[in-house]
Amino acid sequence: MVTVLPGPLLPVMAARWGLRDVQSGAFFAAEFAASTVASIFSPHWLRRNLPLGYAGMTAGVLLVTAAGQTAAASPGHALALTGFALIGLGIGLSVTATNLTVAMTADGGTASGPEGARSRERARRISLVNLWWGIGAVACPWLVAAAEHGGYLWGLLAVMALATVGMFAALLPHWNEPEPGIAAAPRARLVSEAGALAFFAAFLFLYVGVETVVGGWITTYAHRFSGMTLARASLMVSLYWMALLVGRWVGSAALQRVAERTVLLPSLGLALAAVAILIAPHPTGFVLAAVAIAGAGFGPVFPIGVSRMLGRVQDHRNTGWVFAICASGGAVLPWLTGLVSTRSGSLRIGFVVPVWALALILILAITENALFSARSRL
Repeated sequence: MVTVLPGPLLPVMAARWGLRDVQSGAFFAAEFAASTVASIFSPHWLRRNLPLGYAGMTAGVLLVTAAGQTAAASPGHALALTGFALIGLGIGLSVTATNLTVAMTADGGTASGPEGARSRERARRISLVNLWWGIGAVACPWLVAAAEHGGYLWGLLAVMALATVGMFAALLPHWNEPEPGIAAAPRARLVSEAGALAFFAAFLFLYVGVETVVGGWITTYAHRFSGMTLARASLMVSLYWMALLVGRWVGSAALQRVAERTVLLPSLGLALAAVAILIAPHPTGFVLAAVAIAGAGFGPVFPIGVSRMLGRVQDHRNTGWVFAICASGGAVLPWLTGLVSTRSGSLRIGFVVPVWALALILILAITENALFSARSRL
C-alpha cells in the first residue's frame, strides 16, 4: 500500500499546490532514490532491515500526512518530498530483504532437484509472496479514493502509519536471530558473475521504472484525457494493480508446469502492445483495456527476473547493487516521463518513455540465454 501511495495522492497534491508534471514526478524520484540507497545494504542484515524498513515507512507516512495539512506549496511540497524519501528508505530495506529471504528458503527446500525445477520453484515462491504485495497495491487507490470523497484522506494516512508501527513491533523480536544461509563465493567467481549482475541490473531497472510509470501516471492520464473526476480516475490505478495481481497469480500457477521463458516472453509482448496504445488518443474503453492488459503482462516479470538472477549468482549478498539499481528505475523513468510530457505539452507523448523501455526489456529477455549460454537450461 505504501509503495504505490504516490500514484493516487499525486493529483490531489498537484491540485492543492498547483504543481507542474515535472514537480509531481519528483515525488517518485524522492521515494525511489532513497529506496536505491537502502537496497544496497539490505542483503547484509536481513533480520534487522525488515523492522527498520517499517520504521522508515512509519516516519515517512506521518510526514506526508503533516504535509497534507499545509495549504501552501512551501513548505508542503518539501515536507512531502522528505516523507516519500523516508518511505523509499523503508521500502528499499524491507522489500529487498523479503524477496531474498523467500528466495533462499526456496533454494534450500529444493536443493536436490534439477536446476530447471529449482528455478521454477524459486520463481513461483517469489511470485506468491509478491501476490500479497499486489493485494496492498490494489487496495490502496480504492481506500484513497473513498477517503478523499469522504473528506478523511489524512486520517487514512494516519491509520497506515499505525499499521506500519504494528509491523515494526511484530518483526522486532527477530532482530537477533541468525541470518538466512547465504553462500559465500570465491573472488574469481564474483568476477565471472559481474556480467550477470550487470545484465539483470539493466533488466530490472527498466522493468521497475516502467511499472512505476504506468501505476504512477495513469490517474493523471485518465483525469486529463478521459474527463474522469480525480476520485474516479484514481480507481484506474486499482484496475492496473488488480490486473497485475491476476497476471502474477496466473504466472505462478503456470510456473508449476512450464519454463520461465515460456511465461516471460508472451507477458512482455502483451505489456508492450498495451502501453503503446496509450500514446495515441482512444475512447475510454480502449484505455481501460490497455491498462488491464499492461498490468496482466507485468505480473510475472519481476518475480521471474529476480529468480533468474539468483539462479545465475552464487553469492546473493552481491545482489544488493542490483536491487538498488532497479529501484532507481522507479525514480528515473517516471521523472523522465514527466519531463517529456512537460516539454512536449502532452502526457501521451510522455508515454513514449515506457514503450521504449519495454522494447529494450523484451530484447534483453530474448537474448539472455545466448549471452549466458553456459547455463541456458534455466
